Amino acid sequence: MCRYSHEVKPQIMRIYEKLSKIFRNPAPAAEEIDHALLALRVIARLPENHVTLSWNDVAQESYLLFRLIMRAPVSFACPQDKKWEASRLTMHAAYKYDRYLPRVEDPQDILCFLDHHFSLVARGDQGQDEPIHNALRALAYASGPVTIDTLKGFDPTGSSFVHGVCYAFRGDRPLQLRKAALLFLPLISDRWFNTPHPVMEPDQMRSLCVNWASVVDKAYHSYGYRMATLAVLLGMINSHHWRPHVVMEKWELLGRFTLVPVDSQHLRTCIDNLDLLMDVVINAENSTAMAVWLAILWYRYRALTPQVREQLETVTNEIAQSREVDFELCLSVVDSELGRARGALARLETAARALPGGGIGSTTATLRAKVDNLRQAKTSLIAFKLG
Repeated sequence: MCRYSHEVKPQIMRIYEKLSKIFRNPAPAAEEIDHALLALRVIARLPENHVTLSWNDVAQESYLLFRLIMRAPVSFACPQDKKWEASRLTMHAAYKYDRYLPRVEDPQDILCFLDHHFSLVARGDQGQDEPIHNALRALAYASGPVTIDTLKGFDPTGSSFVHGVCYAFRGDRPLQLRKAALLFLPLISDRWFNTPHPVMEPDQMRSLCVNWASVVDKAYHSYGYRMATLAVLLGMINSHHWRPHVVMEKWELLGRFTLVPVDSQHLRTCIDNLDLLMDVVINAENSTAMAVWLAILWYRYRALTPQVREQLETVTNEIAQSREVDFELCLSVVDSELGRARGALARLETAARALPGGGIGSTTATLRAKVDNLRQAKTSLIAFKLG
């Protein structure tokens, strides 16, 4: 907070009180609406480091005003176009900077805002990147447990909403918009992937998978993006509609998650899916997918159901005897992950010894268990190889 903020904060609050009063009025004067829009345009253009402002206050008050505007009635003085402009300006002021993002208290207003701008895109208006980006940022970065739970009841399968999310992933869209879409997608992924019928045509699924893979390559270094990637990837491969469209090399990402503690319902569903095991293995063209998935199942052998274990052993034996190249790739994936796990464990143990008491933390214990599981998986695979 800057050194002037304690002096300016009362002024900021008075401005927002006046703006709130205007938009609460069911019959405001046209001149009042025009003055309010002028003030909002000025606020939205202010830089984050403006010396007379506490941007936390501006962002929070802008979010509260956004919610009020979304519920405000349309009137002669405040027709739809001016109401949407006001909502865009307040959304921008609330979520344009990373320093402070107001917690989303209820997603309904933002979802309505997002759906409106997705509808504009569907009608050919491609000048909506900024409002869409701000809304996706709000939902992806500032949603708490209550908001996330509320989103589970939202239907994201409408044609304009589906088109809008696909639009946000397009390679010709700004990278920050695509990254916000990457973090938003897991919030609706169950309603897209875990369905008896696909929500879009095969060419749309294929295009989205390619565009999603492209932004994953640019954002994967961050832990939050890695977790979002895992949730979506598991949702895609668990769906027989989406599985054929997953970009081939993205299967390899699954192997990188053996070092990350994951209590994921998506993963639990996948490893219990016998159809997934057989579909991936039977698809001879996808040797990388087959090798990585078999390796992950062997690494998690103890967590498998008896039916999946039995099928996994049968399939592994067949591959070991008749498809040597694919089997070597599977063994290589396990061996590579074992090396990573051992390296991470050695670094943690060295750091632990340097601490007072040298105790074993939960992360160290988890890594030791993973090393043990991977070692046993490697031993089992070698035994199948030797016959």
